[in-house]
Amino acid sequence: MTEAQTLLAIENFMKRVIKPNYYWRDFEEDFDELLHDADAIYNPRYQYASLVQAYFDLLLKRMRDREYRLFENRQEFKDYQLRTEKLHKKFIYGFQRNNKRNHDNLEEYFLDLVERHRKLLLVRVDLHYATDLCPSVKQFDRDIEKLVKRIQDKDTIFKGQVGYAYRLEQGGKSRGYHCHLLVIYNGSKHCKDSHFAGEIGTLWQDRITSGDGAYYICNTAKNKREYQLAGRLGIGMIERGDASAEYNALMAIGYLASPEKDNQYLRGKLSGKREFGKGQNDRDEDR
Repeated sequence: MTEAQTLLAIENFMKRVIKPNYYWRDFEEDFDELLHDADAIYNPRYQYASLVQAYFDLLLKRMRDREYRLFENRQEFKDYQLRTEKLHKKFIYGFQRNNKRNHDNLEEYFLDLVERHRKLLLVRVDLHYATDLCPSVKQFDRDIEKLVKRIQDKDTIFKGQVGYAYRLEQGGKSRGYHCHLLVIYNGSKHCKDSHFAGEIGTLWQDRITSGDGAYYICNTAKNKREYQLAGRLGIGMIERGDASAEYNALMAIGYLASPEKDNQYLRGKLSGKREFGKGQNDRDEDR
């Protein structure tokens, strides 16, 4: 298994463990099924989601002494279940609360851009890796750092950007790491949103990930036509004063920090690294 798949497998196992009907005598055998894959990816410098960390805490004891019994009796296991479930609920609550704060900040950020620009061009691209590849979270972090630096430096395709936001996640069909990216351009100077999206995707695929990357463009004509028919087109050109377009845009960009998305967080990341980021408004920008 890849690192991302192993982390998800560990978490899914621990979700079973904390259920009241889990039979405690099965734990050690089930635990050991993931032991070698888990040991291969464990990094003490990583910050793990609560259930994954709970597994690794026991792994360290198990690896020091393979004869070590994790639980002596049913009550000891039940106490562990309750503690672990409580920590998981606390983790999810904190994650949702953080998402809500990010969502509110992102909305304020966008509305401020609307006030300062008559037109905004919203470009959405989802960045991931080829289906047969899944790099480590360390490599994912390096790739994202390269991308964000280019955006902040307004390098090449980002020259006309006036704002950006991104969300790092793990999950989906590939169970791998991916990034939901929003780049906002001055709509009075730029209009080819699908072109920008394609160039961003190509940059990610060819230059940043050296061919390992893949991408999905939200701004295709087909996608926008479907959004339009559904009455929720919120990407592409957004004009100030068009209340419907502004509302749809808020809904579209809000996806990057939706409090309801509580199952695609990074199960492991470098300590101190953020899963959400956005630009800072420049008050001197030309309207």
